[in-house]
Amino acid sequence: MSEQFSARLARVVVAAAGDDTVARTAARALLMSGSEVVYLGDSQSIDQVAHSAIAEDAGSVVFDAPEQDIEQLRSVLESLGRPDVRVRNCGE
Repeated sequence: MSEQFSARLARVVVAAAGDDTVARTAARALLMSGSEVVYLGDSQSIDQVAHSAIAEDAGSVVFDAPEQDIEQLRSVLESLGRPDVRVRNCGE
């Protein structure tokens, strides 16, 4: 595995569509597990999260949002050429 690919997998964008209490907890857990966390905070739109994930060259996104928003985020990332970014809900 290349060093760049490995770094991308370790970089995680964390955000919340509304209140960020759960997202903050997820971010702390990811940090303690050794991931590089890019924390966006609360009240983030799907487009903001998608563009941030691409700009940060993240391997995954943890988004505290309703399941329909999670699916829409996957679609937006795919349409922007990054279907490889894994998207998870904070509850997963």
